[in-house]
Parts: sequence; C-alpha cells; structure tokens
Amino acid sequence: MSSLNELELDLLTEAFNIGLGMGSAVLSELLGEEVLLTVPSLNVLPKRPAIDECGLRFGAKAHTIRQAFLDARNVSALAGDAFLFVPEASSQAITKLLSDSEVGEADILSELGNLILHSCLASLANMTETELDSQIPEVHMNRTADVLIAIAREKNKMAGHGNGLGATLRVDSRRPPHLQDKVLQLDVRFKTSTGEITGEVMLFLDLAKLPDLKVHIRDAIHRLTVN
Repeated sequence: MSSLNELELDLLTEAFNIGLGMGSAVLSELLGEEVLLTVPSLNVLPKRPAIDECGLRFGAKAHTIRQAFLDARNVSALAGDAFLFVPEASSQAITKLLSDSEVGEADILSELGNLILHSCLASLANMTETELDSQIPEVHMNRTADVLIAIAREKNKMAGHGNGLGATLRVDSRRPPHLQDKVLQLDVRFKTSTGEITGEVMLFLDLAKLPDLKVHIRDAIHRLTVN
C-alpha cells in the first residue's frame, strides 16, 4: 500500500480511532443518543482520485468542515487536512437539537468540527509525541469536491514558498518520488442510533516527507512496546 509497514499503519489507524472515540462520546452526550462508528478504512491514493471520490460520494448535498494541520517542530513530517462531511439533512437535525435562536447552522457546524477534528488531531499528536499547529475549522456550506480541489490548487501554488499552514515544502532528495502527490486517507463514518444523523470524518495525511513521518511512528511504537 505504501512504504509504511503494517504495524506503522495500525498505529496511525489506532490514533485516529481513539480520537474519534473521544469525540463521538462527547457528541453522544450533546445529542442525547449513542453515536456509532464504522471500522476505520485506510488507503493510500493520489490526491486527485481521493478528491474525485469525495465528490462522487457527497456531491453538493453535504457541508464540508476542514481543519488544516502540520507539525510545529518538523514541518510537513505530519501535515495534511482533516475533514468532517455532514449531509444537509443531518446538519439541520443537529442544528435543531443544539441551537437556540441566536446560533446559526454554520456556527454549530464549526463547533462540531472543532470537537471531532480536534479530538482526532490531539490523539495523533499524543500518540506520536508531536506538537500540531492547526487552523480554526473552515465551514463550507453545500460544497465538497470543489473545496478539496481549491485546497489542492492552493497547496500547489504555495509549494516552496514558506512553512505556514497550507504550504507544501520544496521537493528534496528525501522525498520518495512515488509518493510526491499521494495522501494517506483515514476514513470513518458515524451515525446516531436512530440513524437520523450521519456524517463522515476523513483525514488526508500528506506523504511528502515519509522518512520523517516514519521516525515519529517508529518512536511511538518503541515507547508503546517498551512500556
């Protein structure tokens, strides 16, 4: 699948799963019913097919919440985008349950994204003992594939122009050529026990500097196995 071995992939999946578990537990309390999670799926894909697949699945009938992140100390070793996709009908149901007259749907989605996506990123950072910088979640109403395409274009334009969020570093000799334009995609779907509310959390982890990423993961595996 990639230059990450099975144990390394398992650790990333487990970190993602733990974070989602924490986020879904809080969401369950807020909604007053159990939130069920699917088994995480994991794929290594070229960025454009990953984007196209999201577009086919969601079309324009879902809201997109995006949170970009990167390693504050070793830029791009851990970098990517976390997404929460919420179908329009589910968003309206959540807003009805959680909102009052002064809070709009977009604000509710922003808080929901901050809760769930932050839990995933915090778990990933904790597992790999890194410090992740992340943006405030962006909310895009009724937009999916076009948002992802715009983000990909933005990153391409920023290639080689700084180390901030949304930027991609220069290609160097340590960057595996076959992974230059690929992402590790972690994906979990969730729904409430009644099925009224559904959504999907997706993490796109850039594989631009795989050797640095593997160092983080191997260190984490060593700590876990030694302890």
